[in-house]
Order: sequence, then structure tokens, then C-alpha cells
Amino acid sequence: MSTAPAGTLPELALLERAIGYTRVALVPALDAPANLPTPCEAWTLEDLLGHMNASLQTLGQAALVGGIALFDPPGTARGDLGVRQQVRLLSTRACALLDSWTGREAPEVFRVGGSELQAGLLASAGALEVTVHGWDVSQACGIRHPIPAALAEDLLSYAPLLVNDADRPHRFGRPVPTGADATAEEELLGLLGRRLHR
Repeated sequence: MSTAPAGTLPELALLERAIGYTRVALVPALDAPANLPTPCEAWTLEDLLGHMNASLQTLGQAALVGGIALFDPPGTARGDLGVRQQVRLLSTRACALLDSWTGREAPEVFRVGGSELQAGLLASAGALEVTVHGWDVSQACGIRHPIPAALAEDLLSYAPLLVNDADRPHRFGRPVPTGADATAEEELLGLLGRRLHR
């Protein structure tokens, strides 16, 4: 794990790739109904987009102030915005997020709750969150938008540091078993309580 300033971290490239993947996944949501069910239990598409916006806002603020109360944004922080507005706001926040993390002021160590967390680990947590919810959006919209193998493999390398039993079922569902021939995408989704239907 690197201890360089956040703007020079290799994990920042991972976060950028995750955002690139998810921005494509968001396109079909522009004209999608707000009440579409998603792979996130009890969340509609509108709820999921609200959660994603809160996540990006939290990560962006972290780089500016050097910490966050807890990386666990609410699921319904959408205010009065509709789906189209939420998607557009997500794209704007994604660009702002990368700008804030590459700024000179971005620290190498963050305060998360009462603990310290290396910037690289927080960036990889953001990449995992952004990627899996991008996949969730595409599933809700009935679109097959595979997570690129290289991205899934890189996220899997961080997953043991980011997901544990304490995260279930609050943040992630129970793991879904995968077969010996599972792809990196299937393994990643299974770890996060999701099933890929071939």
C-alpha cells in the first residue's frame, strides 16, 4: 500500500477506471423509471442513485478536509431530484471527485470516524463502491454492462481489506458461491452478494 500523497497514488487510477466504467453504465438510466428494482435489496433506482451521489460527495469532501465521519452514506439522500437530474449530478460529481483527489492538498492519511486510513485504501474503497453500483444501475435498466476483467481483478485484490463480516448485511449481502470456472467479474460480484446470470 502506497503512502504517497493522494494525488500520486496508483489507487487513484483504479478510482478513475471505476468512474469511467460507471459513467457508461449510467447512460441508460437517463430515461429509466425511478421505481425500477435494483440488485440492492429494497432500493429503487432512484434510491440507488441517491446513495451513489452521497458516496461521491463524501469521497470528494474527504480529499478536501482530510477525513470523513464514516464512509457509509445514506441510501435516500436524493432530495427533490428526479432520475435524470441525479444522473447528471453524478457525472458532475465524478469529475469533481477526481479533481479533488489529484489536488496538492489531498493528504496521504485520512481520518475516518476515530481511526486513520491510508489514502490508497480509501480510494480503493471508493473504486469498489462506484464499480459495483454502476453494475447495479445497468442491471436495473436491463443492460448487460460487464465489469472489465482487469478492473474486476484489481478490485478483487483489495476486497479482503475492504469487505468483512461486519459489512453484512448492512453494506453488502451474503457472499454468493461461484464455481471453479468463474470469471473475475463473477467472483467480485459474488463476494459482494450479487449473482451474474450468464
